[in-house]
Amino acid sequence: MNAFVNVVRSELFKVRRKRRTFVVAGLWWVLLPVLALVVGRVLLDNLGAIADDIGGMAPLLQEFASPFGIARLGLVGPAYVTPTFYVIVVALFAALIVGEERTHAMWKTVLVVQPDRLAVLAGKFVVAMMVVGLLMGGALVSGILFGTIGMAFLPTDFSGAWGGLIGLYAVQWAFASALVALAFLFVYIARNVALGLVMVFFLPALLEGLYTVYAAVVGFQPINRFNAFLQTIRLRQVFEDLPTYFFTTNVYAPARRPARDLVEAFGANAGGDGVDFDLGGLLGTGITLEHATWVVAGYAVALLALFAWRFLRADVD
Repeated sequence: MNAFVNVVRSELFKVRRKRRTFVVAGLWWVLLPVLALVVGRVLLDNLGAIADDIGGMAPLLQEFASPFGIARLGLVGPAYVTPTFYVIVVALFAALIVGEERTHAMWKTVLVVQPDRLAVLAGKFVVAMMVVGLLMGGALVSGILFGTIGMAFLPTDFSGAWGGLIGLYAVQWAFASALVALAFLFVYIARNVALGLVMVFFLPALLEGLYTVYAAVVGFQPINRFNAFLQTIRLRQVFEDLPTYFFTTNVYAPARRPARDLVEAFGANAGGDGVDFDLGGLLGTGITLEHATWVVAGYAVALLALFAWRFLRADVD
């Protein structure tokens, strides 16, 4: 237990003194809400008179420039860039927590000071999750604060489904465990921080893209030996349903779910009854949050087990 606590303390010491921590926090906690307020004010000034003829600007501004709207944007916005801001944050801190030990040839020193490898692994993982949780919690609080400031010059208020939003923040934080496990594994195995970051950013999407291209060009009809084989062993349907189990499709599910409200606010239909909003784009896919939870849990367990097996057994240099 003492070894675990010491690892957590030392890793938190490193995180607090790294510039990347403050840069990421500034982008997420300050830049994003300020942009939302600026856009809201520009829309009010330039389109306010026109909008009065079609129902006013207040409902529109309430969706993205109110305290609730900005807090929701802090959850949704980072999930709709490529690579997502979530994986960028996780990869940056994985490079710090795991990658810099190899970069500075410190693994043997660390394991001499803390010979319990399992305690080292657990401590580093817990710190990574603490950092992600702190950044996400800060995004929620800053959204509320900046939205409150915006109420002074925008027709917004505190209304919104706060309980559901906070719950989605919590679930997305839990889903980040799979991202942390993936980033730790790739950065550790690659033996090079830059290569590890590239793998974290692009390898899952590349593999999923290759599958998508194959499915679109060839499909899974029994027109060749491979597809005929799948048909024979009754796995064709499994392969056809494979996109519903993609890593990137599921791991950002909680953050992308509120986008349904934004689409519906502009008069669009985000999906049928009983179908969660699209977890991979801007149209519904039929993937529910419950399904995504089971899939991400499976990824997290598998990736953590693989990383633990590799870390506990392999020699270090």
